Amino acid sequence: MKAAEIMNSNVICATVPSTRDNVLELFKKYEISAVPVLKNSELVGIVTRKDILRKIEENQLALLMTPNPVTVNANADVKDVVKILTSTPFRRLPVVENNRLVGIITVRDIVKKLAEMNFEKSVKEYVTPYIVCVWEETPLNVAGEIMRLSNSEMCGVLNDNDELVGVIDEKIMLTETLIEDFIEQTSYSSSSDTDDSWSWDAVRDYTVKYFEVSVVKLPKDPVKKYMKQPEFVYPQTNVSKCAKKMVKSDLDYMPVLDSENRLIGTVKDKDLIKVLLEADL
Repeated sequence: MKAAEIMNSNVICATVPSTRDNVLELFKKYEISAVPVLKNSELVGIVTRKDILRKIEENQLALLMTPNPVTVNANADVKDVVKILTSTPFRRLPVVENNRLVGIITVRDIVKKLAEMNFEKSVKEYVTPYIVCVWEETPLNVAGEIMRLSNSEMCGVLNDNDELVGVIDEKIMLTETLIEDFIEQTSYSSSSDTDDSWSWDAVRDYTVKYFEVSVVKLPKDPVKKYMKQPEFVYPQTNVSKCAKKMVKSDLDYMPVLDSENRLIGTVKDKDLIKVLLEADL
């Protein structure tokens, strides 16, 4: 199986010169979190939401993007693609042919392919045996701090009966709305050398949090207002069924329950796609 068989050839791109606002508009319009950057039709970089947050005071795309991104050829074996994605922080790889961008392949694209296939192998060996959880009434900013301190990108949400009723993840924390609010507030704050009591009142209901090296401000509303409805699997669930649930739920992690429906861990998408390294494709 080749990269060309899995990649998305309808790639949304940005071009330089351009600005942060134009990129944010692309993210919002197409509900994506990263775009390749072209100059004279050639790939010169890639920019993500986190790139924007890392350089919050920068507006020029050329200075926001990551230049010279890792790429794969359209004829690359999917196993080579999986090796790169599972051994690096990358979640997407531009696909090139003769130095021209012809597509992009993401971890989610590979998970979708797994969902279409018939892998009967259980997810048991791909389970990470722990999951951080919070109560459904926990303020989102507190849940964000718990996720930061535990280095978690996903958090289960429990009700009063210890039942899993939802999940929150980094995608929820890094919405365009919060990014735009943070950029606007940062720009406003940096324009003045004084601390006005009313301006502090305007932002005191938000807390600045760090996810890796990214910065967002999180409201204090309870997590149940933001959580996604939960899907889950059991250790005996097969890989393809788990992949289908990940796609359906728009989750990069799938909660795992035991025979008594208690949470015992998670399956990460990057771990799940490792099944292809063992497959005869």
